[in-house]
Parts: sequence; C-alpha cells; structure tokens
Amino acid sequence: MQHLAQAYESIESSIPLEFFMPIRQSETNRMSGFAASPGIIEGPCAIIRDLKDLHTLPSGAIAVCEAALPTLMPFMPCLDGLVTERGGCLSIASQYAREYGIPAVFGVEGLMDAIREGDVIRVDGSSGSVDMVG
Repeated sequence: MQHLAQAYESIESSIPLEFFMPIRQSETNRMSGFAASPGIIEGPCAIIRDLKDLHTLPSGAIAVCEAALPTLMPFMPCLDGLVTERGGCLSIASQYAREYGIPAVFGVEGLMDAIREGDVIRVDGSSGSVDMVG
C-alpha cells in the first residue's frame, strides 16, 4: 500500500499546475476566420437566416449569417460589421465591406451554432477574429 501512495505522489508532482487550472474565458470565446475587411467593432449582433430578416435589421447592427448572399449587398451601408460562416476574403461581399469601411470576418466555422441573436461580439476584421464579449 505504501508503494501505491508513493506512486500517486510522484505522478501528482509530475503533472503541471496548469492542468488543474480552469481555461481562461477569452480563449474559449474566440473564433477565427478570414480577415475580409479591416477594422474593429463591438456590439450586439443580428442573426440573418432568411431574406425577411434583412427587412427588420436594426441600423448599425453587426450582421451574422451563414453566407453573404447577393441579397445582402443593398443593406451593407446599414451594417456596422459582418461575420459569416462561409466565404472568403476575395468574395464580392468582402469587396463591398472594404468599400463601405465595414469590419468583416468570413469563414468562421461553427458560427451559427455558437452565436445567438443579441449577443455582444467584437469583430476584428484585421486579424480575422470574433470574440464573445457578453
């Protein structure tokens, strides 16, 4: 029995302390994608799942959608930011975002499952990161 206790003590001392520490909040709430248009914006997001959601889009919203479809382009001047689950930095939507000076991150895997309507997010279009703030 004493050998077993000594074995546990040696194993316990060889495990780094960080193993027992909780994961920092900022690391678990960061998502990454493609930096499509530079700039940083923080605020509540509006989920766009359907064309009818565009007509109720609040002015100055950070739009979150699966893909930036052409139907979104006329609404671009009304947005403060844009985040999509699919797409890349060479898409027509990223060109519009750069033209209007809207921070945008595209190609964020798992975005639509991770974010809810009204969540406060920080979009960094220069680094391609999206952080959950509140």
